[in-house]
Amino acid sequence: MFQNRSTQKDVRVWFTENGYRGDALAFKYLELYAIKPPGWEQIFTFEVTLQDHDGNVNCIYGVAFDDERISKVSEKFKVAICFDQDSHKKNLDEWSGGFIVQKALKGHQ
Repeated sequence: MFQNRSTQKDVRVWFTENGYRGDALAFKYLELYAIKPPGWEQIFTFEVTLQDHDGNVNCIYGVAFDDERISKVSEKFKVAICFDQDSHKKNLDEWSGGFIVQKALKGHQ
């Protein structure tokens, strides 16, 4: 798996800013899903596990949008999360409209 440390960091920050323990995320994967030419706008797909306040481990699926032209993270980076693969696939389809989508990524979409 290609490691995108910058995007992982942005995802962790997003989780922290939205009431989760971003430092406690364990990435199962985070991969580029789609891109809009010339490449500034990118859609990533990811799956993480996260322990809640009661000690239960939750699997969370996410879609992240990143626009490299914008420098302020709160404006350039957006995330949608869900707890099932069907909702995740729906989010990917909605967010990637007008983008060039990669072929299947190891069966985890």
